[in-house]
Amino acid sequence: MRTLCCLLIALALAPSAASAETLCDPHVGFSADRTLVIGGHEYDGKIWAMPGEERHEQAIASFHPVFLLRGSSPFGEIVLAQLKTVVEFVMPPELRLLGRPELKRHPLGPDTVNGIATTKYAIDESVPEGHAEGTLWLSRDGIPMKLAATFVGTHGKPAHIAWELKHVKIGPQPATLFEAPSGFSKLPAEAVAPLLGLKLKSAKH
Repeated sequence: MRTLCCLLIALALAPSAASAETLCDPHVGFSADRTLVIGGHEYDGKIWAMPGEERHEQAIASFHPVFLLRGSSPFGEIVLAQLKTVVEFVMPPELRLLGRPELKRHPLGPDTVNGIATTKYAIDESVPEGHAEGTLWLSRDGIPMKLAATFVGTHGKPAHIAWELKHVKIGPQPATLFEAPSGFSKLPAEAVAPLLGLKLKSAKH
């Protein structure tokens, strides 16, 4: 099962949306502080992950949304506790590219990122939605410690993405972290996207 293990917020902040897989497939559970830079904006937050599942917490405007991702689904969920609302949305095609195992076919050698031993890989991959170039640092457990890449979609507009993890703690994470609260109302993505300043597309089954 593929899990994002990276770039959860990127999917919500990306300029387009379509069904997609996710970035990595970690073999262990972990938590970490996460920094994402996309479109020139920096977003600091936290990530909790288990194989096949991820939770990201991120302050955006006056909200503190929780993003839930599952590697088995092309859809993600945003939990807005302040509004007692859950929003399901479609992940963008950029993440399908970053989920390809071919990303590991160009190793550049060992490197250490914030105290974690990694292998550094050159990214140069294409999918029908576009092309990505950059560098990815993966730990031996499949944790994406760092990413610096540019994705150019078929529309020709480049999206620059940087990602880094710090204070990584490896270990099992509670299953409840990856579940949306029961009893919350459900709204289409377009209804809350303006509140968060995001570009989102509702999931269609």
